[in-house]
Amino acid sequence: MIKFKNTWMLYALFACITFTACKKDAWNEHNESITQALDKTLFEQISSDANLSVFTSLLVKTGYDKVLESSKAFTVWAPTNAALQNLEQEVINDEVRLKLYVGNHISNQSYFTTMPDPLIVIKMLNGKNTTFTSTHFEDAKITSANVYVKNGVLHTIDQDANPRPNAWELLQSSTLANAQKEFIQGLEHIELDTTNGVLLFVDPVTKKGVYQEGTTFEVQRNTYFQKVSDISSEDSLITYIILNDAAFNAEKTKLAGFHKFPDALIADTLTNWSVVRDLVINQVYTIDELPDSMTSVTGVKIHLDKSSIVETHKLSNGIAYVVNSIGYQLFENKIPTIIIEGEKLDSLRAPSNPSFKIKKDPFGVRFTDIQTGSITSSPDPLYYFRYKKTAYSTKYEVYIRAVNDIFSTPFSVKVDFGPTRNYPKMADPQLATVGYKEIPSILALDPITDEYKDAYKEIYLGTYTPEYYGNLYTFLVSSLGATSALPTALSLDYIKLKPVN
Repeated sequence: MIKFKNTWMLYALFACITFTACKKDAWNEHNESITQALDKTLFEQISSDANLSVFTSLLVKTGYDKVLESSKAFTVWAPTNAALQNLEQEVINDEVRLKLYVGNHISNQSYFTTMPDPLIVIKMLNGKNTTFTSTHFEDAKITSANVYVKNGVLHTIDQDANPRPNAWELLQSSTLANAQKEFIQGLEHIELDTTNGVLLFVDPVTKKGVYQEGTTFEVQRNTYFQKVSDISSEDSLITYIILNDAAFNAEKTKLAGFHKFPDALIADTLTNWSVVRDLVINQVYTIDELPDSMTSVTGVKIHLDKSSIVETHKLSNGIAYVVNSIGYQLFENKIPTIIIEGEKLDSLRAPSNPSFKIKKDPFGVRFTDIQTGSITSSPDPLYYFRYKKTAYSTKYEVYIRAVNDIFSTPFSVKVDFGPTRNYPKMADPQLATVGYKEIPSILALDPITDEYKDAYKEIYLGTYTPEYYGNLYTFLVSSLGATSALPTALSLDYIKLKPVN
């Protein structure tokens, strides 16, 4: 809030505002003029204008008259009597809806028509965002501008400004996207808010905290808001894609095979989640600004054809498109390549602690390598590095990049896969494997040769198809035949699982 201590500072502001507007046409000159009424509050100025009598009555009815008589600075965009003649009686008679409606015409702070360049998005007293330009407030034309009073600024507009829904409110009211709406609504749940909780102890059985009574409380939350984006928030502007039911079902059919699971209900939930997960973009794109691809908050690039747009909706937190189809690259995007970095261990079994080394390959790229020393025995189960990732139920090509600067001769490693963290002993049912591969030594090679460079390239191991979507444990396993005469080792930069048809 700005307070002026003397008239000189006030005149200085007026001079600054007038000086900064350089484009001189009839409308801008009208905008740049500032009418002073410093002896009146906003409410007094509004109520003194007969053309604003209906809005005055609404201010009184909602209690905003008292707000606009306070010393805090506000800006009001007041609709004329003619602009309010079609205001629905249901809104006038509903205390909550009326306050939301009137609050959509009032903001904190002082905004003059010289400020937008070309527009400003302003938070209103009802929490909604609106757009202000030098000539318009939302879709309403500013007919009288910059009336400067002792607690703010008054503009008069020729249309009212109904509060726009946010993305979540729009989705809930949609009749075209029942499947998307119902799935996201179904993700609502009750949680215990422990933000200010006093922790007494951790239950040794459940591993959950037990808090002092009265310091926590139950709240309703939505998993979609927590893990993807809070599309009900008015604090950020987004582009939100709403799939009509035909598009939603088409996406389910396309993605179901990648989310196989023993429990059919869980498989269906996983598929639905995959359908709705990548539909929020943290930037507003009007229909004329739609790029070839937009990156969602989850990192997936999606394409929206203008011909697929069924409805366009301006929102208080951005823009929404109801569509009958959506485009994206399935592999490498929606179903991404899995990169298992050697240093990011889940667990290991080794004769001694491994070493982590930062290296540079012949192509000038730095990487982190994990290695054991020489392994001279073959325990049961074998030595291994273990990694945990989430994989889809699809076919993957498996590649490995490992550097052998341990021995002057090659050594062998293999990659095994399983749904559990246990590596079996020889007598147990064995895991899925892509077999052993030799890792050539770089120690005897000339660094300027192609053979040396080839030793740094990834090696194709084969293919692997997880039966179900979910946790995938990957094991880099030492050679079976290690002896003191023929030692082996473990070394890894990364393992890559690339999804294929």
